[in-house]
Amino acid sequence: MKEAFHIGQLVRITRSSSGYSDHRTYCIVCLLSDEDDSPIYRVKNTAGIERLVKADEIEPAALTAVP
Repeated sequence: MKEAFHIGQLVRITRSSSGYSDHRTYCIVCLLSDEDDSPIYRVKNTAGIERLVKADEIEPAALTAVP
């Protein structure tokens, strides 16, 4: 399993399974593996909202982003 992102990295959700983008900043807190061995990331924002996303659904946040 090749990792595209790392734990602790700040990211933004570009598109989710529901079809909309989310412009809040999330932090990657955990790395999981799907049935086909593709990485799934558990991300969390400052409000405590957690989501499971795939690498193609997220992008790195700007260097000036704050969690």
